[in-house]
Amino acid sequence: MTPPADRLRRPTLTLAEAVTRYVADDDCVYLGNFGGQLFSVGHELIRQRRRRLHAVVASGGLLLDQLIGAGVLAAATFGHCWSPVGPDPAWNFRRLVESGDRSVALHEVSLGMLNAALTAAAWRVPFMPVPPTPGTGYIDSGWPGGLLGTADSDFGAATVVRAVTPDVAFVHADLVDERGNSVIRTPLGEVPAASQAARRVVVVAEAAASVEQVRAAGVTLPGLLVTAAVVAPGAVHPDGAPGRYPRDVAAYQAYVAAARSPDGFARWLADEVASAR
Repeated sequence: MTPPADRLRRPTLTLAEAVTRYVADDDCVYLGNFGGQLFSVGHELIRQRRRRLHAVVASGGLLLDQLIGAGVLAAATFGHCWSPVGPDPAWNFRRLVESGDRSVALHEVSLGMLNAALTAAAWRVPFMPVPPTPGTGYIDSGWPGGLLGTADSDFGAATVVRAVTPDVAFVHADLVDERGNSVIRTPLGEVPAASQAARRVVVVAEAAASVEQVRAAGVTLPGLLVTAAVVAPGAVHPDGAPGRYPRDVAAYQAYVAAARSPDGFARWLADEVASAR
């Protein structure tokens, strides 16, 4: 029996409404995707003054740097944090690490480890085996910050990664229909695992489309996994979205130049985030 159409619909919210409704202080928040950082969501978290969040982000980049600088985070699980247009670093991240400040717990993992941690959460198990990586910082220097362990079994011992369960996952898509079915045009990376692991999923799409248009384009993320949708053109700017807009290299460079000092970052934050909608 096919459910009535109104039962298939997902609420369409503004970005501010989605953050207000689904993100509380101390939550674990996944910010997708590997192929395009959701700066719009990060900036809304900053504007709404969320605190003590655990950010889960594969390609942390300058979005993670901004959340650290703005005092939003208590923890971060991430694959990397650098400027993609280089050679400058992510200054807030660098200052945090070099100062020895432990106010933000950092869990640096490989993309494979992150997928395994999210998959464990999706499968409702406490951990997932991962390949041992001796000779790397993941094992020798403790980069994962306590996420890795060892499990014994009748089949032998294995390196394992602890499950990571986001309270909410924000996923970037190109198109979304009224039922939450979405088309993603960037590399999927960890998005499928994060969408199944999270307690709630908010799709942040570049454009709304009909059910027929999304079906014709090919559904990437089914609406049955989706809690709500946001239509926000330019959602990943200054990053780029395939077929929509290119990466804004000048904006990246301006940010890195401003964030070189704490005062410069504070001015950038006031001018570019706090006063913007």
